[in-house]
Amino acid sequence: MTESNSHIKKIVSQLTSGLNPRNREIIGRRFGLKTGAKETLESIGVSYQITRERVRQIEEASLAQIRESLEGAGTQIRPFIVLAREILESSDGVVREDELFSRFSGSSEETPTNASLVFILTLAKQFDRSLEDNDFHAFWSVTPERAEAFRSEVAQFVTMLEKQKQVMPESEAMTPSLASYLSVSKNIGKNVFNEVGLTSWPEIKPRGVRDKSFLVLKKEGAPKHFREITQLINSANFGTRKAHVQTVHNELIKDNRFVLVGRGIYGLSEWGYEPGTVKEVIANLLRSEGPQSKDKIIAHVMAARMVKPNTVVLGMQDKKLFQETAEGHIALKEA
Repeated sequence: MTESNSHIKKIVSQLTSGLNPRNREIIGRRFGLKTGAKETLESIGVSYQITRERVRQIEEASLAQIRESLEGAGTQIRPFIVLAREILESSDGVVREDELFSRFSGSSEETPTNASLVFILTLAKQFDRSLEDNDFHAFWSVTPERAEAFRSEVAQFVTMLEKQKQVMPESEAMTPSLASYLSVSKNIGKNVFNEVGLTSWPEIKPRGVRDKSFLVLKKEGAPKHFREITQLINSANFGTRKAHVQTVHNELIKDNRFVLVGRGIYGLSEWGYEPGTVKEVIANLLRSEGPQSKDKIIAHVMAARMVKPNTVVLGMQDKKLFQETAEGHIALKEA
């Protein structure tokens, strides 16, 4: 790595030395050889008062000229080609560009050293480079065919997750290429619990206290007091920003994914918990199924809310809402 850092810029300087000053400058700016920051065809064209198409033509002609000078003397760049191939082959033939940089130079940033590597790999034309788009980070592959196959594999994996509609443990993902999917695809991610899913899902990329609460509650699988939920969030390594008890309580009240099932205790609505007060739960039952025995009402409410039987009994005694039938059942009071 140290040898790569110290020699690659010198070699690139030698390779571009045969170009005329303007062409050498354009190549340097296009690849970011001096600063690490690549410049667009448009910006370079403006500074030279030429069209972006003309800049592109100069770039292609300059690369062709350098390739001709390499005929029979490509040993200068061969070590870098070999190293890149080793990195690619160890990553299933595909590697995210900043990961390639990191493994080559020790830095994932756009530095002159990493820009020099891109220049040499582009010059050699032995590997395929895919630019960043809406679905993928910039990545390199051993061949264009491998790049195309990789995109297809990722699309199939995304489709599988969309049909499954839930996260899966990383250990259960039946593909040896998962590490590459997670690294290169913008649509596939992994959460703090090593569960894999789509990055659009709150379970994978929680975007606030509500999503984080949803994720930790789902992981726990049981209702928790909002103070416990806050502790779970802060111990889950979501980041350095800490959740506050009152914020968690205030946010959960506003989100219909959560149901207040006891005094300060929240469950997930997808678990079947019914929202509303104890009296509202009783009324909803009687409204849908008619008069019920006291025992059935108690069982129903306790399945929907985390309350004591006496709380349900007290709720049934509200004579403004309920009345007892001749059979001893509880019914809604007639208007």
